[in-house]
Amino acid sequence: MKGTKKRIAGWLAAIAFISTVVGGCGSGSGSGGASPSSSASKPADGEKVTIRFAGIKTFGEDSWTELVKQFEARNPGIHVEVHQLPPPSKSTEIHQYLVTALSSGQNDIDVFTGDVVWVPEFASAGWTEAMDDYVEKDQYYPGVIEALTYQGKLAAIPWYVDGGMLYYRKDLLEKYGRPVPKTWEELVETAKLIKEKEQNPKLEGFLWQGKQAEVLVCDFVEFLTSAGGAIVDENEKSVINSPETIKALSFMKSTLDNGISPKSLLSYDEEPSRTVFTDGNAIFLRNWSYVWDASQDPANSKVAGKVGVAPLPSFEGGKSASTMGGYQFMVAKNAKNKEAAIKFAQFLSSRESQLYYAKKVAFSPTRPAVLEDEELRKESPFLTELADVFNGTVARPVTPKYPQISLKLQATVSAALTGSLSVEKAVEMLDRDIQAILN
Repeated sequence: MKGTKKRIAGWLAAIAFISTVVGGCGSGSGSGGASPSSSASKPADGEKVTIRFAGIKTFGEDSWTELVKQFEARNPGIHVEVHQLPPPSKSTEIHQYLVTALSSGQNDIDVFTGDVVWVPEFASAGWTEAMDDYVEKDQYYPGVIEALTYQGKLAAIPWYVDGGMLYYRKDLLEKYGRPVPKTWEELVETAKLIKEKEQNPKLEGFLWQGKQAEVLVCDFVEFLTSAGGAIVDENEKSVINSPETIKALSFMKSTLDNGISPKSLLSYDEEPSRTVFTDGNAIFLRNWSYVWDASQDPANSKVAGKVGVAPLPSFEGGKSASTMGGYQFMVAKNAKNKEAAIKFAQFLSSRESQLYYAKKVAFSPTRPAVLEDEELRKESPFLTELADVFNGTVARPVTPKYPQISLKLQATVSAALTGSLSVEKAVEMLDRDIQAILN
């Protein structure tokens, strides 16, 4: 009975979410790999087909209009109906919507954007079409292809890769002769010194994302990995009950307790933390690559020209860790017009489309060749200098059961940060709950 009630609640939540999705229209085309096979559904000659595309909103930008126009102009026989999903900060809601739509067995979605961590789950459930025959794998970063491969099959077409990084106020560090911190301990020391010297009550020391959402898990993975710990091992066994986890979670809580991070951080996902920083009210910020362009825009940033970026610090003796993020394109197994859907996904992953996003919102491409563009090098040298950040990229637990694990992490880590649970009790509960999920 309880299980039934949970399923009904999940469906109702998904239906409520679906009703908020804004529909739009447009189209586009191109090729990012081999041509779709003849076995895919194909319209009769002269017939115009419609494919349904569910795509995220990219941090406030109009995500698809221009590319869809290009695709439709090149493929007049294909019309793309765009359903705008919320931004990645609403990943839990997006995930629920996609699971509900795909598990129904209907073909309401042909192509969709999905978080890299959903690939094993969706592939395991049989909801996605294998893309091995439609992608030139050597044109992408090997690590990305590996992350999108489940049980030997490529389950998605790459779009963009991302990772957590440290933004800092160059002017303030230079003013007080402080180096960019390599350890979390150094970051706290530097933040305390500058806050004391500046005597600005609005100036925060270190911002990260403490909201009970997927981004909290991303931040937690970075702190934990830089302490030498992990959540799940290569055999899909829980290893979270460790001194390293206690160290990482205790540090996260301590930044709130000692005032280096504001209590309001517990309600922050990406954008609220970004706006505080670009308003000039923070020394350090952990966030994704998109913040760079936002911070350099004088029309929207009070710290344009005063911001630096570096790999995230680690604990003493540890290594910098950056949670691998990014959304990818997936073609639904039940796509009505599969050939057209694959062609559209190929176009969105093409060199020119990835270049468009690199220039528009500073998304780091999954095709290395994109970074060779001279105009991009001049306009966004930042993107070509992220090697040190991405060398420390780490994945969230790779398992079809990741969504369940994520929800437990979000709730329990949040409870520890607010003081509802002690750190030690939170770690014990996480170990017990994750073991139960994996078993």
